[in-house]
Amino acid sequence: MNPDASLITALVERWRPETSTFHLPCGEITITLEDVVTLSGLAIDGDAVVVDIPDEEWSAICLRLLGRVPYDLVGGVAVVRIVWLRVEFSHLPEDASQEVT
Repeated sequence: MNPDASLITALVERWRPETSTFHLPCGEITITLEDVVTLSGLAIDGDAVVVDIPDEEWSAICLRLLGRVPYDLVGGVAVVRIVWLRVEFSHLPEDASQEVT
């Protein structure tokens, strides 16, 4: 997917953080959880995943579960960005094992 710079700029200009809405000529709109599901493909049903893991262990966990560590996983910030996941895992290698697929 190639982002449309003009569209992104237009949306940024119309975003109102105090109400978490976009102000458009047709009216005010907001992004719903359903929109996030449609765009990201993430599941929203079931229990939330919340864990208490010491900051210094996140790199080891990412390496064990993902096989690599996000470049911006520094300073104890335990965030794996969806953009990074998409870039790193959007294409399977030709010789991917059944476990990987």
